[in-house]
Amino acid sequence: MLTQTMYLKNMTSKSWLISGLLAATLLAAWPHWLWMVRRSSDGSDDPWGIVALLTLVALIYIDKDKLRAPQASALSATALCMITATAMWGWLPPIIATAFALIGISMLIANLLPANRKLMPLLTLAILSLPLVASLNFYLGYPLRWFCAQSTSVILSWLGTDTTPAGASLWWNGKTILIDAPCAGIAMLWIGLYFGALFSYLNNARTLRTCINLGLASTLVIIANVLRNTLLFYKESGMVHLPHWTHEAIGLVIFALFVPSVYFVCHAMQTKEAT
Repeated sequence: MLTQTMYLKNMTSKSWLISGLLAATLLAAWPHWLWMVRRSSDGSDDPWGIVALLTLVALIYIDKDKLRAPQASALSATALCMITATAMWGWLPPIIATAFALIGISMLIANLLPANRKLMPLLTLAILSLPLVASLNFYLGYPLRWFCAQSTSVILSWLGTDTTPAGASLWWNGKTILIDAPCAGIAMLWIGLYFGALFSYLNNARTLRTCINLGLASTLVIIANVLRNTLLFYKESGMVHLPHWTHEAIGLVIFALFVPSVYFVCHAMQTKEAT
């Protein structure tokens, strides 16, 4: 009976310690979280970061009974990141300062979770919770569209259709087939990184393995997007007459094939390494 009482007291003390550390860390960066909420809800960006954030909460909840007291080194690293994030606020773009705050909270959470849970997948999910899609579209949108145009033209030539890539479009039979912003694949890139991080976490992947998974997921995204644009060319050029809804349907079919392939590189290949 005495042993059980001591155990309950220790568990209660640990719960209060963990709750206090999380609350203090979150409170230390309240301007950053407020900015995230405002940016995600003002219509300037797709609020996909909420999915990554809710995933983080769910993953912590799954292991709630296995949480442990953090090491002093983890607390020091967390404090350094939070101090850096606070010092940056007002001097650098908010997204950079908030990224440092997310790094800090990720370090703390990784040290609270069981030892087999690794930091890198958690950190990736935390960074994905930022309102990134608009920035990714601005910086990577056109390069990805250009690459898709070049790659699609090569594939079409293999299939017997000669096209001329021109920037982010294809010239064929006197027509310009534009690869528009949604076809750049930014949405699929975000989803690929999300699943790469999630599957890495569930497989307890270490830092190097997680980086490999994310790189392979990104490569699969680019390949899938080129395939999607190749198939869409036949519809948009008028070579094949299909209903309007098939534009989205083709994307969904490619997506349905893409997610299992990400799972394979993150799970099956790691299982092979372990054996």
